[in-house]
Order: sequence, then structure tokens, then C-alpha cells
Amino acid sequence: MPALPPKTTRRNEQHRCAHCGSRFEVWHAADPLEAYVTVDVRCPCCHAQTPVSLPRSAEKDLRVENLPGMEPETGVVD
Repeated sequence: MPALPPKTTRRNEQHRCAHCGSRFEVWHAADPLEAYVTVDVRCPCCHAQTPVSLPRSAEKDLRVENLPGMEPETGVVD
């Protein structure tokens, strides 16, 4: 019986659109210990190009999803 390939764990990182301010998640399966590069992704709300920092191999395998709802409570007051 052949060995099964290792299961890939997808990671998600939260970002904010530089144009409209909406929150979104970028999902990828890249190793977080890789060197990070700046990648332009499209905001799922306004479709503007937004630069985000991701592990190098995430460029080949990423998914961008909107984060609906209220801002999470952080306890930080602006």
C-alpha cells in the first residue's frame, strides 16, 4: 500500500483593504517559516489591488475571502 501524502494544513491571515477598509482573510498552505514577500491580492469587496505580506510559496496557492460582521473586540481604544 503506497504511503499517503502528508495532509496540507491551510492557514489564514487577516488583512484590511487599503482602498475601502474592509477586512478579509487570505488562506494558503505555505510554510510560515519561509521568507515573506509582498503579494498584491484583490479585495473581495471593492476588487482593488491590496499588498499583503505572505510566505513566498503562498503566491501559488491562495484564496481570499471577505470577513463579514462587526470588528472583533480587542480591548484597544483608538
